[in-house]
Amino acid sequence: MSPKVYDTFSKIAQGYFELTNPQSVLEIGAANWTLLSMPCFEKAQKTALNAAFKQDFPKLDNLKLAIGNSNHMEFDDEEFDCIMSSSVMEHDKYFWRSISESYRTLSTNGLLIIGVPIYMDLPTDWKNTTLTFKRHGKAYDADFYRFSEQAVREVIFEKLKIHTSVLVRKYPNPYMVMSGIKQ
Repeated sequence: MSPKVYDTFSKIAQGYFELTNPQSVLEIGAANWTLLSMPCFEKAQKTALNAAFKQDFPKLDNLKLAIGNSNHMEFDDEEFDCIMSSSVMEHDKYFWRSISESYRTLSTNGLLIIGVPIYMDLPTDWKNTTLTFKRHGKAYDADFYRFSEQAVREVIFEKLKIHTSVLVRKYPNPYMVMSGIKQ
């Protein structure tokens, strides 16, 4: 995760939770540079979910670690005040299941923040691909999707009230962070 992406997540979360402290927070796909380290989550119960924690990540010490698949999360309904995911949904073959589970486990008035690579017209487009495809698209065992801004808004955040939408970068790999509130 780039510092710019982390800062975008942080500004959204800190702005939303400026007057209240979330009680419980979940990061889907948590790894060494965790979003759960944000100061606004200092007093919250923090849960890091990943399919496997293959390495020892010191930044995950003192967090609740949950090994599992976000397509079927073993958490209670409305358990989390905030759920975050950065650069995970494009690797999730059945991302819509993870989104459905996020809706289910997000509390009323809770905040969902998701960052994903998107596609858009770039002056560097060549033969309908991006400059990062050779490195990212082929190197990963599971890299299934790129989303349009419309897909993020109308598919991923279909059931939520849009809170914030930020185009973090355009080049070489366009990336968007969006948040929504469960009503």
